[in-house]
Amino acid sequence: MLLAAAVLSCFAGGLSAAESKSKNGRTHLGPKDIFATTNIWAVHLRFTREQWEAMTPKEGAQSGRSDGKVSRLQGQEGGRNGAAASFFGISYNYVHADLEFGTNHFKDVGVRYKGNGTFLSSREDLKRSFKIDLNQFEKGQKLAGMSQFNLHNSVRDPSGMNETIAYGLFREGKVPAPRTAYAKVFVTVPGQHDRRYFGLYTLVEDVGSAFTKEQLGGSGGALMKPVTPNLFADLGDDWKQYNQTYDPKGTVSEAQKRRVIEFCKFSSKASDGEFATKLGDYIDIDNLARYLAITTWLSDLDGILGPGQNFYVYLHPKTQKFLFIPWDQDQTFGQFPRGTDEQREKLSIQKPWTGANSLLAKVYKSESFKKAYLAALRDFNGTIFQPQRIGRQVDELATLLRAPIQEESAARLAGFNKAVAGEKVTINMGPGFPPGTQVKPIKAFVPARAKSVNEQLAGKS
Repeated sequence: MLLAAAVLSCFAGGLSAAESKSKNGRTHLGPKDIFATTNIWAVHLRFTREQWEAMTPKEGAQSGRSDGKVSRLQGQEGGRNGAAASFFGISYNYVHADLEFGTNHFKDVGVRYKGNGTFLSSREDLKRSFKIDLNQFEKGQKLAGMSQFNLHNSVRDPSGMNETIAYGLFREGKVPAPRTAYAKVFVTVPGQHDRRYFGLYTLVEDVGSAFTKEQLGGSGGALMKPVTPNLFADLGDDWKQYNQTYDPKGTVSEAQKRRVIEFCKFSSKASDGEFATKLGDYIDIDNLARYLAITTWLSDLDGILGPGQNFYVYLHPKTQKFLFIPWDQDQTFGQFPRGTDEQREKLSIQKPWTGANSLLAKVYKSESFKKAYLAALRDFNGTIFQPQRIGRQVDELATLLRAPIQEESAARLAGFNKAVAGEKVTINMGPGFPPGTQVKPIKAFVPARAKSVNEQLAGKS
């Protein structure tokens, strides 16, 4: 609480607590300073009217592929994946802007909108998510060693805490995950907005080369963001059939392409026994067990357990094994409206995925995986997932976030206060979902989930 008060005191002067301790933010700050959970940064984006208008996404060809080998959430080859791209043909383009981040000033950075569901939920509003690329137009610009970062609008998360707490739980569970902070975002467009306050955003670390080098101890690996309910399924011998599905973030070598295809063929054709025996040759089992234990506990049904999106896979350059990295946690804690509240609270730990998932079906039959997975669940359920502990995190963050959220609007504050108290809140899920969708927030979900997992681990449910 004292730290929160200190942060708010520093913010009143236009600085975060981390920056106030540094003589020169651009020289001395590191990512750990930027992404202190209790930091609230002042971020100001300046656009010309032409650039602001040019950032408006255009709708193009739709995809919605459903041939059984790929996901309906895949976009056109070479384009973006996700609901916005697949069903509406929406693509984003970078435009030129100037950036003030705390006391740091950057000229000619790249800014674009980002997100799929969150964009569709906010496309009629000003508060949309942004991706910032300091090097898009002016090479060599960095903030605390980073060239990119993300500003998430949390429009489907009334508390504005889901990503902060969920990513923190992953990191505590020794799963590499993005770090977060917060940002009050202001926008200037001549004749339209004069340092207009768009709202409080979650500042999320970008998963890229800097992230993998620091958190995974490797550079030169293959980072991919798959979109498929049939992960590591055999799609043939030509990488062209895999490229859009695995959406590489950077250059992938021929050897890395062969490694992906090799595992896809093995995963699809091996017997259950052979698969279990050799699974550890391809996948870091400890990482996968911890990642799935936390994902399952959180009942995140908009990711690998659902349509097969919102996570990264990293082929480590030294071990040649695949590791998993979580992404897009704004509707975790059972808040993605798939099934009922009770079904999400009591989600099976033995078969947590929805629909057919041949990879997970084989993985959960592997004794080496199951031993590590159940051990992780027992550990986490008695430590990082204790309801009182998470409840305290909610209360502490609420003290920090209430004032900047109040500045957005009375309606935003009302939803925030209900979420903090554990009451259901109505949100706009956008196209494809019924109006008036309600989410059950963290404090209401966590005790019920802890009880269910305890009963399942004890064989009582």
